[in-house]
Amino acid sequence: MTYEPGDLVYPADLPRRVLCRVLEVEVFAAGSRISQLLRLEPLEGQRWHPGTSLVRRGEAVLPVKIGDLWRAGKPLQPPVTRAAPH
Repeated sequence: MTYEPGDLVYPADLPRRVLCRVLEVEVFAAGSRISQLLRLEPLEGQRWHPGTSLVRRGEAVLPVKIGDLWRAGKPLQPPVTRAAPH
């Protein structure tokens, strides 16, 4: 599968699904195969420092399905963590 800037993906190597947007795509030849190097912007999953980006090969990400993003008409949001009452 090939990716374009703006596509939504999940890095496959992280312990939890982290929704990311593809920011940049670099295409390169690896032997007789064409591969992609993707720069990703994390959109949810945990608190990220501003400007954080992840770099993954195209083979190391999973495409996001529309059904993953929408449930009962609402987009998925990161879980809200509430402090325990004192």
